[in-house]
Parts: sequence; C-alpha cells; structure tokens
Amino acid sequence: MRLKSTTGAVLAAAALLATGACVSQDTTDASSDSALSGSGTGADCTIDETVKIGAVFSLTEAAAFAGTYQQEGLALGFEEVNAAGGITYEVIQEDDKTSVEDSTAAFEKLIDRDKVSAIVGPTLSGMAFTTYTDAQSAGVPALGVSTTAEGIPEIGDYIFRASLPEEVALAASIPAAKEALGLTKVAVLYDNADEFTASAFNTISDVLTEEGIEVVAEETFETADTDFSAQLTSVLEADPDAVILSALPGATVPLVKQARELGIEAPIVGGNAFNSPVLVGALETAAEGLIVGGAWSAASDTTGNAEFIANYTEKYGRAPDQFAAQAYTAAYLLDQAVRADCDANREAIKDNLGQILEYDSILGPISIDENGEVHQEPVVQIIQDGAFTIL
Repeated sequence: MRLKSTTGAVLAAAALLATGACVSQDTTDASSDSALSGSGTGADCTIDETVKIGAVFSLTEAAAFAGTYQQEGLALGFEEVNAAGGITYEVIQEDDKTSVEDSTAAFEKLIDRDKVSAIVGPTLSGMAFTTYTDAQSAGVPALGVSTTAEGIPEIGDYIFRASLPEEVALAASIPAAKEALGLTKVAVLYDNADEFTASAFNTISDVLTEEGIEVVAEETFETADTDFSAQLTSVLEADPDAVILSALPGATVPLVKQARELGIEAPIVGGNAFNSPVLVGALETAAEGLIVGGAWSAASDTTGNAEFIANYTEKYGRAPDQFAAQAYTAAYLLDQAVRADCDANREAIKDNLGQILEYDSILGPISIDENGEVHQEPVVQIIQDGAFTIL
C-alpha cells in the first residue's frame, strides 16, 4: 500500500494499491492480534487496543548526547499523535547504555516480553548491525532515526530508516564546502577501527575524486585514541584548504580541539556527530567553522518546523537538535503506517512503512521506499558564532 503525501498536522487517508508482501522464512508464522486491528483508515482510524512501540536509545555513556534528544523528540511526537485521537500509543523506552550487549538485550525484551508492534532506534549504527538481525528474524519492524551507515536497510525487509545516510550527507557537504570556500586540496582523517566511520571514508574518497579535490594528507586513528598529535602534525605540514573528518563523538571532541591548539585553522567538514549542540558546546570556540551535512535545520522553513521548535523548547527547556527532529518525525511516520490499514500488527506496519511517499514533515518531504531507505533533501550547515547556519 502506498500512502498519500500528508502533513504532520493533518492525518490523511491512504490510497489503496495492491502490493506483494515479502516475508522471510522465519516470520511466515508471525501471529496477528485482532485487537490491534481497528476500523476506518487515515484520520478516521480507530483502534481500541493500546499500541505499544519500543524505543532503544543511548541515554547514558558515550552516545547519550544524541540519545537523550531522541528520547525527548519521540515522546513529543507520540504525545501529539495521541492527542489527534483514534489511536493510543505507549512508548516503552530502553537505555542501551551505548553498549552492543545492552542494546541486544533491550531489543530482545521489547520483542519477546513487551510484544511491541515496532521498535525505534538504536542510536548508533554499530549496534544496529547486531540488533536489527534480531528484529528481522522476529518479524518486528525497526525504524532507525540516526543509523546512517551504509548497508543498514539491506539487513532485511523489516528494517527501515528515517535518518539521512552518511553517504548522502557527505556527498552534499563536501561539494557545498568546495563551492563556498574554493577547496582544491584537503586532508582526510578517519577512524579505521569502526565500520561506520570506515564506511564513511569510502564515501569521502569517492566524492573527493568526483569533485576533483586533491588529498594532500590521509591519516587514520582508532576509536579509543586520545592523542592525535602525530596525525595532526602531518595535516598541518600538508597545509590543506580543509580537513575532512570521519569520527565517532568520543574522538571528535579531543581531535578537533587538538587540531585548533596545534594551529590548524582550516575548516573541518564532518559527519553526523557534528549535528549536536552538545558536541558544539563541548568544543567551545574550537567548533567555529565546522561544516556538516544533515537532515534538519532549525532555520528550514518546512511544514510544522517552527511549531516543533517552540513546543520542544517549552517542554524540555532547551532547543531541539537534528536527533530530536528525526525521532519526532518517526512517531508520525509510524502513525501513518498504522493508519494506512488501521492495523498496528507488525506485518501491517512493515508493509505500509516501506510505502510512505513524500510525507510533508519538519524534515521536508520525506519518503521511505520498499527497501527501507529514506529519501529527502540534505541540508548543509556551518557553525558560526556557536550556532548552526545554513551554508
């Protein structure tokens, strides 16, 4: 079934189109709960049973800078969706403590004990590669809101994401930086011990080749490293027009700070970790000039964006970031999938989540195809005077 274009403020009805459902061998016997099927469609859908949605975010440890925003954004989204009436959603939140083991345990609990209809999360792609195989085997739709690594949707037909792939963001940010700053030569630094950052490096290399930008220094490091003096000295000596960085948040802060302390003044173009005011705050003045591609901007004139920012700020006492915006959007996307057939069973959500077409969200028009991949226009921003500004 393919859903009509809608807005976050208006819950539209679904257009009926016949499709063939692709079900893996492990999930052909997935049970269907009649209590989760209601009457009507779209805005008129009514389901008497409470629909349980699982959420797995990193609320503590290294990735908590993103996970806490995600928890708040998702909660606000479902609060608004519940207020629309007809369906009541209950979010069961789990903290994976930025650990693969805890993330796996959280998924198992939500799938087997809580019997949720779908799961949002986890925060990090590295964990998704493990937990999503469990969701796929159990026939539970999983929707990523920050899982941007290459290969996520390919895990299976129950796996989706509403998070702009890192390769798309980088493919936008590097050309934008080239045009704005006249880049001809760059240095590249990346974490070669993490599959997410290593995957991003492949994208970086391809984009630089396409743009005709020379790589004058290429340095690697490992996730747990804290001293980057050797790599940064090589970068300084190469005198690049900009530095392209692929790193997880834990390494990003010390690396960028050490670069500035060493005298590297060139702009730094980074990945999804840069899209957080928490990281910007931790970097302080070292954040100036950072460039990042992403899925959302507070400055974007998209449907409902101003209201989202105002409501979030009033509720939580701080402005939202991209991680909050994507999680907030996930609540509406899942609600659209449920309302399409007025059915909150796992199989129905899976069938309809992969057929969302140009949903008019705070991220702009967003689609999810039958392969689970998101489609939307990226936004490229630069940090000036401590704030994100569209480049």
